[in-house]
Amino acid sequence: MELKEYQEGVLKRLDHYLDVLAQQKSDAEDIQEFWQSKGKERPLEDYTNKTWEQLVQERRVDEVRLKNGDMVTPPHISRFDGLDRTIPNVCFKVPTGGGKTLLGAAAIERLQTDYLRRQTGFVLWVVPSEAIYRQTWKQLANREHPYRQILERASAGRVKMLEKDDMFTRRDVEENLCVMLLMLQSSARKSKETLRMFRDSGRFMSFFPDEDDNPANAELLNSIRNLDCNNLDDFGLAEGVTADSVSIKHSLGNVMRLVRPVVVIDEGHKAYSENAKSTITGFNPRFILELSATPNANGKLQSNVLANVPGSALKEEQMIKLPINLYNEEKADWKHTLSAAAETLSELSKDAQKFQNDSGRYIRPIMVIRVERTGKGQQDKDFVHADDAKNYLIKQLGVRENEIRLKTSETDEIGDEDLLAETCPVKYIITKDALKEGWDCPFAYILTVLSKMTANTALTQMIGRVLRQPHALRTNVPSLDECYVYTYDQDVSDAVQGVKKGLEDEGFGDIANQINTDKQQKPGTKRRVETLKAREKYQSEFPAYVPQVLHKDDSEDTGYRLFSYDQDILGELDWESFSFAENAKLLNLDVDRIERSHSVIDYKADKKRHEQFEFSHLGPEEVEVTEEQQIDLAFMSRQLTEVVPNPWQALRIIEETLNVLRDEQGLSERQIYICRMELLLAMKNALEKDVKAAAEQLFKKKLAEGDIKVTLVSPRESDLNWQIPSELPVSIGDSDQILRRKDGSELERSLYEKVYKDGLNKLELDAAWELDREQSVHWWHRVAVSSAEYSVQGWQKQRVYPDLLVCIKSQSDGIKRYALLETKGEHLKGNDDTEYKKRLFDILTEHVKESVTNGEIDLGSDIGKINFTILMEDSMTQELREALK
Repeated sequence: MELKEYQEGVLKRLDHYLDVLAQQKSDAEDIQEFWQSKGKERPLEDYTNKTWEQLVQERRVDEVRLKNGDMVTPPHISRFDGLDRTIPNVCFKVPTGGGKTLLGAAAIERLQTDYLRRQTGFVLWVVPSEAIYRQTWKQLANREHPYRQILERASAGRVKMLEKDDMFTRRDVEENLCVMLLMLQSSARKSKETLRMFRDSGRFMSFFPDEDDNPANAELLNSIRNLDCNNLDDFGLAEGVTADSVSIKHSLGNVMRLVRPVVVIDEGHKAYSENAKSTITGFNPRFILELSATPNANGKLQSNVLANVPGSALKEEQMIKLPINLYNEEKADWKHTLSAAAETLSELSKDAQKFQNDSGRYIRPIMVIRVERTGKGQQDKDFVHADDAKNYLIKQLGVRENEIRLKTSETDEIGDEDLLAETCPVKYIITKDALKEGWDCPFAYILTVLSKMTANTALTQMIGRVLRQPHALRTNVPSLDECYVYTYDQDVSDAVQGVKKGLEDEGFGDIANQINTDKQQKPGTKRRVETLKAREKYQSEFPAYVPQVLHKDDSEDTGYRLFSYDQDILGELDWESFSFAENAKLLNLDVDRIERSHSVIDYKADKKRHEQFEFSHLGPEEVEVTEEQQIDLAFMSRQLTEVVPNPWQALRIIEETLNVLRDEQGLSERQIYICRMELLLAMKNALEKDVKAAAEQLFKKKLAEGDIKVTLVSPRESDLNWQIPSELPVSIGDSDQILRRKDGSELERSLYEKVYKDGLNKLELDAAWELDREQSVHWWHRVAVSSAEYSVQGWQKQRVYPDLLVCIKSQSDGIKRYALLETKGEHLKGNDDTEYKKRLFDILTEHVKESVTNGEIDLGSDIGKINFTILMEDSMTQELREALK
C-alpha cells in the first residue's frame, strides 16, 4: 500500500524521534550504570523528556495555540508506569479520514524493528467505541488487508490477533506479535474490580508462579510492585496458608503489567481522564502512541504531538471532498427537505454513471439520513422516526426498499455488507446516533438532517461521515468532488457554525471555512463563491504560463511529459551498485544480548528450625538458538524494501552483508540472530542515505544532460505548462476580511483585485505586505489559493508547493521575471525537509538561469528568467530583497 506524502512525513518524524530516544536512553543507562559502579543507587533519568528537549532544539516540534491565543512550543508531558519508569509517549494529530489506523500499524512496525528490535511481543490497541472496535478488528484480522500485512511484515508472519476474552499463554507472546483490541470502557472505569480483565482468572496460569509457591510469588511481587493481589482477609484461610501469604491475581490486567505492551490509543483525546491515564500507564507499557484528530483541544496540553497533519494535506492528497454545500430549506418541513436531497442524489447518480462510462471507476452516491427517533413504540407526530423517513422514501419518492438500510442501536441492516461493491444496491442509510463515529464509507455524499431541534449537534457529530473521497482520487467532475448537507428551517449562521465545529472536531480546523450555502439563505449569513479577476492593468498579460519540471519522452507529441519520481528516479537508479558489505566490516554489533537470568529460590532451616527462604542469583544463562530462530531472509528483505523497493535487490544486499559478517567478522549464526534487529536498523539508515544521495546525483545528471528540464513546451495551452489563471474562484463568507496594507490602505500590486486574509499564516502575511510595497514587484499572487496549485517535483518523493508567485520588473530595462517563494518558520530551520527544499530550489534556479541564457525558455515577450527561493522567518526580509534583485 503506497503511503501518501503526509503519511510518509509523519513516519519520518517518528523515525527521527526513535533514533534520538534510543540514544538518550542509552546515555541515561550509562549514567545509571556509572553510579551503580560507585555503589550508589540512582533512578534512570527521564530520557523521554531529554528526547523532547533535543527535538525542540532541532526545531522539530510544532508550536501549539493556548487558550489565550498565544503560540508556544509545547513542553514535554512525562508519563510514568506503575514502577515509576518513564514511558515514551507521543501523539499523531491526523484529521478524520487521514489513515490513523494505517499510521498506527506502520508505527508498530518501526517500534518493533527499529526501537525495540524484536519481532515478537504484545500490542494493546485501545479504541473508544464498539463501532471503531469492529472496524479496526475487520482491518487487522483480515490477512489480505494492507494494515494486517504491515503487522505481518513486522513480525515475520507471526501475528496473533486477540480479544480480551481470548486465552493465550506466555509462549504465545514469546513466539508471536500478539495484538489485542480493547475498548476503553473495558479498562478505565472507576471501579476496576467490576471489570473482568482485572478479576482473578484461570486462563493465564502460564504467566505466574504456582499459587502455593509463596516465595516465587513474593519475589514476583517485589520486582513488579503494582500487580493486583487477592485480599486473603476476605477468604477463610486454607490449610498451609498463612495470613502473610501472597496471592497474585491471575488476571488479564496483571498479564499486561508483566508483558509490558506497546499501547496504541485510537481517538487518544478520549483517554484524557485521570482514571483512563492511570489505568493505561498502570499496564507498564513500553511505549504509548496516541492517534487523534483533536489532541490538546482548547489549548489544554495533554499530549506530546509529534506530528501535526493539517486538513489541507488531505485535500492536496485528494482524500476528502470539498467544498461542503450546505442547503437549508426555509419554512419547509422534513418531507420537502428529504425530497430536495433525494433529487440531488439522483443527479449525483447520473453524474456517477457517466463518470463510470468515461473512466471505468465505479461510484454509487449514498445519502445518510439523520432522524430523531428509531426505537419501537417511539413514533410521535412531533418527531421524525426512522420508519417515517423510510416509508416516505418508498411510498412518495419511489425508492426501492432494497436500496434503504437502517443503522440504529436496535437494528443493524448493514452488518458486514460491502457498501463499495458494485452488486450492493444501498443508496440510503437511516440512522440517529449509530454512525456518528467510526463509520467509513467514501460513497456517502449527502447528509440530510431531519432532527430540527438538534440539527447543529447532528451536523457537528456527523459531518465527517460524508467527507471521504472515493478511492482517495478526485474525479474532476465538480459534483462528485464535493459533498452536500441538507437541513430545514434552521438559522443558517448556526448551521454553518455547526458544520465548522464538526470540521474542527474532525481535525479540519484549517479548512473549516470551505462551506458553500444556497441562494435561498438570508442576507448577511451565506457563504458564496466569488470569482476574482486580475487587475485591469495586468489583463493584457494573459494568458501567462509558468514552466514545470518535465522529462524527455520521444513518444509524446511535445517530446516531454511531467517528471515522475517513481519512473524517472526510482525506476532508473542502479540498484546493483547499492551494498552494505563495506559498512558491515566496520560494524561493532552487540552479539551477546540474548540471555536469561537464572535465580534459585530455596528453603533453609536454621538450628532452631526457623524456616526461611533465600534467593541465589546464578547469573545469566545463554539462550540457545534453535532452527526455528535462524535468520529469516524474507522478513529482512521485506523490511529493507522501505528504502530499496526492489525485493530481489534487497535480498542480494542482505545476503552480501551476512556473508561479510560470517566470513570476515567471524560471527556465528547465533550471534547474527541475536543482533539481527540492530543490523537491520543500521542497514536501513545507511542505505536510505545512499539512495537519497544517488537520487540527487541522478537528478542533477539528467538536468545537465537535458533529460530533465524546467521549461515551457509548445503549444502553450498544453497541460505541461502551468497557466496563471486570469480569473480565480474563491469561497468566501461574511467573516472573511479583505487583506489591506498595514496602514489600512488598499493593496496595489496583488495580481487580483482582492485578496482575502482567510488561510494566510503570519509569515505569508508578512511576505505579502513586503511584496506589496516593493517597487520592483510588478505583481504578486498567493499560489495556494488556486484549486490547481503549482508544485515542483525533485529527487525525493514529496512534491514542493511554493506559497507565492511574484512577477518582478527591472527598474533599469523594464524586463520582467518570475520568483517562486516558500516561507518557512524559524522552528523548521535546519531540518531535513527544509534543507532538501533549499537545495532543490537552488539547483532549479541555476538550471533555469542557464536555460534562459541559452534561449530554451520563452516565458513571454518581455519575461527574462525565474528563480525559486526559500524565505526563513528570521532572515525573511533580507532573503526577499535578494530574491527581488
